[in-house]
Amino acid sequence: MKLTTPEIQIIRFNSEDVIATSYAGPLTGTNGLFYIPANNYAGPYSGSGEYVQFSGTFGNIVGSDYRIDNIYNAQAGIDDDKANLDSVQNGGVYLPDVGITIPATVFESIAKQTYDAFTYGDGQYYTNGVSYYTSHWQ
Repeated sequence: MKLTTPEIQIIRFNSEDVIATSYAGPLTGTNGLFYIPANNYAGPYSGSGEYVQFSGTFGNIVGSDYRIDNIYNAQAGIDDDKANLDSVQNGGVYLPDVGITIPATVFESIAKQTYDAFTYGDGQYYTNGVSYYTSHWQ
């Protein structure tokens, strides 16, 4: 379970004093690369396509999702980039533009820092914190 408000308290448990802690989450404060369907993104961006790619910072946890803060470099027309990170087969990533397969290890660090984004229609953007590497490559 993810907790929304980090705390530290001393509590009584079975006649013993226990220090109980919670924290915002392991990704809070780190940066990531995010993809969201273009029709779900209301901010400014350049280009066109089915997806908008943007960078941002993992913020506080809201329910079971991270809010995305400090959004920048939003651009569209990167559908092929997303498709490449969506799939890996036999340890390689096929690049249809050039017709070759690149070892997945070349893209591994990017995949580990790339996430899907979504919105609840409240003007904020969120992610579940599961990287493309975890969701598509393992």
